[in-house]
Amino acid sequence: MELKALSPVLLTGALSKRVKGEFYLKGETLKELLKETFIYHSLKGDKELFDEFYKKLVEWKSFEFETEQEEKRELANIGLWLEKKVLCGGEPEIVNGKVVNYEEEKNLLNLFKISDFSLQGEVKKLKVKLVGRIKRFVGVRFTALEGSTFSGEFEIEGLEEYERHAQKPFIYPQIKEGKVGQLLTKFALKVLETDKELFADFGYSSAVKYLEEIEAQTLDQNLFRVNYKGGILPYGAELFCYELVETGKGRKEYHHLSEIFTYLTQKGLSGEIFSQTRELVAGKPIGWLLQI
Repeated sequence: MELKALSPVLLTGALSKRVKGEFYLKGETLKELLKETFIYHSLKGDKELFDEFYKKLVEWKSFEFETEQEEKRELANIGLWLEKKVLCGGEPEIVNGKVVNYEEEKNLLNLFKISDFSLQGEVKKLKVKLVGRIKRFVGVRFTALEGSTFSGEFEIEGLEEYERHAQKPFIYPQIKEGKVGQLLTKFALKVLETDKELFADFGYSSAVKYLEEIEAQTLDQNLFRVNYKGGILPYGAELFCYELVETGKGRKEYHHLSEIFTYLTQKGLSGEIFSQTRELVAGKPIGWLLQI
C-alpha cells in the first residue's frame, strides 16, 4: 500500500519514528485513525449507541466532582467505554471508576495487520503555526513535503474466525464487506468539510482553496488525514457531536451537547474541532494523504 502526501505531514513522535536517519509512519497511527473512523460511523448509524453515549455525557456534566482530576478521569472513562463498545461489541460498563465487561481479544483493530510505512521524499524543518480562535507560533518541526510517499503493508486477517463472535460490533458488517476504504474516506471528507468551514470563518482563503484542491483529487481513491489534535473524548466522537451541534437546531439533545462541549472547551478538555484551532505549515493545512 502506498500513500502520497497531498500536503505537508508533520513527523511528530506520536505519528512517526526515526530509525538510522530514516522516517517511518507508525502502523499504530493508522490503527488509531481506524478507531476514530469506526467510532464516528457507529455513532452516526447506531441511534441506541448515540443515545447511551449522550446520556452518559449529560450525567457527567450534571455531577459535582470533588476534584478536577476525578472529573477528567470520569470523562476519559466515557471515552474508553465508547471505544470498547464500538470496537469489541458486547455490553461494556463503567463500574467503580473502571471500564469492564468487554473482550479485548475481540477488538476489531486486531483484524488489521499494519506495518510501519517507510517515507520516500524530502524532509525539512518548517515552522508550525496554530490558527483559528487562538493564534501562536508552535515551533519548528520535521515535516515531510507534499509529493512524499509512505509505503507499507495494510491487510485484514482473521475474518472467518471473528464470525464466531456472538456480539459483533455495529460496524463489523461493513468491514466484512470490504468497505474500510470507503469508511476512511467518508470520515476524511467530513474532517475536510469541517476544516474548510473553520479556515473560511477565520479568513484563511488560501487554506480553503488548498483543501478544495485536495478534495478534487480524491475521486475513487482513499483519503486520510493523520495530523490532528484530539481531546479527552475520541476525535471521531467529537466530530459527530460537532456535526449534530452545527446542523441539529431545535432539539434539546443538540442544545445540551452544545453546552457540554462549550464547557469541555473552556476546561481545555476538547480537541481541535470544538476548540476551533488548526495547525498550518507555510500557510498550508497538514496531514493529508491519498492512497495511490
